[in-house]
Amino acid sequence: MQKLKIGVLGASNHFIKRVVLPVMQLDNVELYGIASRSDIKAQEVAKEFSIANHYGSYEALLADSNIDAVYIPLPNHMHAEWIKKSADAGKHILCEKPLCMNTAEAEDVLEYTQRKGVALTEAFMYKFHPQWQFVRDVIRTNNIGKINYIHTSFSYNNPSPNNIRNILEYGGGAIRDIGCYAISVPRFILDKEPDQVVSHVTKHPDFKTDMLSSALLDFGGTRASLHVGTASDGYQKVDIVGTAGNIIVHLPFNTYSDVPAKVTVTTGIGVREVSFDPVDQYGLMFEAFADSIINKKPLPFTTDDAILNQKVMDAVFRSASTKGWELVD
Repeated sequence: MQKLKIGVLGASNHFIKRVVLPVMQLDNVELYGIASRSDIKAQEVAKEFSIANHYGSYEALLADSNIDAVYIPLPNHMHAEWIKKSADAGKHILCEKPLCMNTAEAEDVLEYTQRKGVALTEAFMYKFHPQWQFVRDVIRTNNIGKINYIHTSFSYNNPSPNNIRNILEYGGGAIRDIGCYAISVPRFILDKEPDQVVSHVTKHPDFKTDMLSSALLDFGGTRASLHVGTASDGYQKVDIVGTAGNIIVHLPFNTYSDVPAKVTVTTGIGVREVSFDPVDQYGLMFEAFADSIINKKPLPFTTDDAILNQKVMDAVFRSASTKGWELVD
C-alpha cells in the first residue's frame, strides 16, 4: 500500500502523548521525520519512537523532498507562518486547531495554500470518532425530534505560567484551546451556522488569558451554550436536548483509545446506553487525511469549515468586549 510520508514540525507534548503511537500503526502513513528547534530533542524523540529522520530546524524538514505532507502541532500564533512556509515547500498540511489566531489569518492561509496547490486541513480529531457519527445520525433521522438546545462543558486546571495555553501572545486561553471544540460541536451536528452570539469572560489575574468563558450561540430556533475553563476541574460533557428525547455524550473530546466510548440516548420508549469499540480518533484522522491525498479524494473536512468556526470564535471575543450580542459574519 502507498504511504503518505509525513514530517512533524515540533516535538510537542501533544504529539508525543496522543499522536505518535496511533499514527505509527497506520498502513497508509509513514512518520518520516520530526523537527525541533533543538536538534538534540528531535534526535531523542526520533530514537524513542523509531522515526527514521530528525532535523534541527523546521526549515531543514521542509527542504527534504521525500516528505509529502506535514503535521503542525506548534503554538497557535505560529500556525499561519508555518502553514505558508510548508505550502512554499509544496507540502500538504494537517494543522492543529485552531487553524489561526483570527478569521483574517485563516482566510489568508486558505487562499495562499490554494494558490500553491497544496491541501490544508484543520485537525479536529473528535469528528472522526464513531460516537459522533452515531450522534449525527440520531439527530438527522429525527429520533429525538427538533433540537432545542445543546450544552457543552470542557475544562482543565493548568496553573503553569510557562505552558503555552497560559501565554496570551501565543494564543493561549480557554476559548482558543478548548472553546473551539465547544463551538464546533453544535455547528457539526446541526450542519448550520449561528446568527449571533453573546459571551462573558473571566481573565486570569496573572496570565490575562480567558480562564473561564461562557457563551450562548443563537442558531435561529436552536440555542447552544458553553462553559470552558483553564483553571477548573478537568471535566467534559455534551448534552443535546430535543422535543422528543435527549443525548448525552459522556466523553466527547479526549476519548480514550483503550476502552469503549458511551453515549446515552433517551426517547419516549426508554433509555439506551450505546457503546463503541475502542478506536483511536487521532489515527482515524491521519488515515483519512492520507487517503484523501494519496487517492486524490476530497478532504474529510474543508478549510472553509475552519474559517466558519473561527468567525464564531471572533464573535465570542468581540462580545466579551462589547458585553452584548455580536453578529457572526
